[in-house]
Amino acid sequence: MSRLPAFVLAPILVLQARGLRRSVPRLTAAEPRTGGSRASGAVRLLVLGDSTAVGTGVDQTADAVAGQVAKLIPDPVSWRVVGASGLTSRQVLEQHLDEAGARPADVVVLLVGWNDALQLRAAATFGRDTGALLDGLRTQHPDARIVLVAPPRFRDFAVLPQPLRAALGAHVSGLTRTAARIAGARGVALVPGFDGVHVAGDRFHPDATGYAELAARIVSALA
Repeated sequence: MSRLPAFVLAPILVLQARGLRRSVPRLTAAEPRTGGSRASGAVRLLVLGDSTAVGTGVDQTADAVAGQVAKLIPDPVSWRVVGASGLTSRQVLEQHLDEAGARPADVVVLLVGWNDALQLRAAATFGRDTGALLDGLRTQHPDARIVLVAPPRFRDFAVLPQPLRAALGAHVSGLTRTAARIAGARGVALVPGFDGVHVAGDRFHPDATGYAELAARIVSALA
């Protein structure tokens, strides 16, 4: 049902989406993919997912989710980032879950949903794939604390024209309800997704302040 407005308005939305793709600059992911403390006993942080996981919108991972979470955890933290921009939950599952299990982790943050929403993937399909990701991560890291970040709140994104903003916002609401259900069933903390307020040069992805706010919610959930 959450996709119904998008289907009804499809001709208008297709034109708006094409215009948005032409006008929004493409930003690269942050670097490096690993960093933080090398101290023995440091908290091992894994951040997995799509463009927000890899820090699209900032240059340095110190300003992205991994680095910002590490700053807020009182203990020494070593971090590792796995994923790529533009991926749905299914693609993260198929292309990056094995890499996520390559090294142990004490804290895992999963960020998916941006591209599931943009591609209007069904909530049930998104829930199946995200649930499989969470199950896989739990198998790989049985003692880790896991946090799932909800899809972005597209209804609040100023860069999105109406009615595209309203249609995507309605769809994201359904995806977020699904995320809450699958997280709750697995005992995983769910935190709100990016609100589109503090944005990078593309007016779409988070800037350093946007990532800091996401990180604060993640660390609060861990506490």
